[in-house]
Amino acid sequence: MNEMEKLTQENLLLTEKVGELESIIEDLSAPIISSIIPDTILVPLLGQLSDYRFNHIQTKILQGCVNRQIEHAIIDFTGLSYEDLDENGFALLSRQIDDLTVALQLMGIEALYVGFSPVLIQRMVEHGQINLATIQAFSNFRSALQHLMNKKGLIFEKKELV
Repeated sequence: MNEMEKLTQENLLLTEKVGELESIIEDLSAPIISSIIPDTILVPLLGQLSDYRFNHIQTKILQGCVNRQIEHAIIDFTGLSYEDLDENGFALLSRQIDDLTVALQLMGIEALYVGFSPVLIQRMVEHGQINLATIQAFSNFRSALQHLMNKKGLIFEKKELV
């Protein structure tokens, strides 16, 4: 094997490894976590959000809901960064959130959103790309869990230790 063939083979191996690592990063940046509330998942989103990445996350959420027979999906935007989104980015994100909500509704799953920043809320309202009547949002994860507990007639009780 000559030097050029070696370099080409090494390049292919490195490209494959980078692809694997990018896939791992995508999976870690939007994990699907089972909640203490039955038939409920939490999906905390982290990092910067692009069109490609949101589409990947949406597919992951929809597939995760089917695989686990989920009734409620809590999607947490607290850990997202919006600095790199331009005006078109906010409009696109608003539409994608609306699309995800509709897709989940069509599957019989209630979407609950938490952690929208004031900047994101302002931009979504300005662009009018989101159907606010269909979005169920809470200020934090705890509020969303409390809502679901009330809805399902669940309570947490402090257990006396013996």
